[in-house]
Amino acid sequence: MNIATLKVHGDDDGLYDIRDGLPTEPDSDWEKGDVKPDGRVRLDSGFYVAVGTDMNPDQLLKQIRHYLAECQARGIHFERSDVAAELRISFTTERGEATPSLDFTLADLKLLVEMGINLSITA
Repeated sequence: MNIATLKVHGDDDGLYDIRDGLPTEPDSDWEKGDVKPDGRVRLDSGFYVAVGTDMNPDQLLKQIRHYLAECQARGIHFERSDVAAELRISFTTERGEATPSLDFTLADLKLLVEMGINLSITA
């Protein structure tokens, strides 16, 4: 399954403002000082939000566009000094299968920049 997740972290006040306006509730969150599974201590608070899941990369991209457009319409922006956001896209493939492609348009990339969202794609 191909998955898109938004990771947002930073200061509690900034996180609260963003979280309050999101179209969906976060799937999971953490607090500053929590211990990660690898034993390290978290330096800030944050949360993860599921943006979309689909086997078809084109459908996943449509879900991403829809979610980000909804965030933008609600006035949510991440280019604040007290928070950071990353759109994480993960592709799963069977051994020997070709990795699917995800074709972002210039408008898609411009929206990510304007909203202050970093992009991470893994297969």
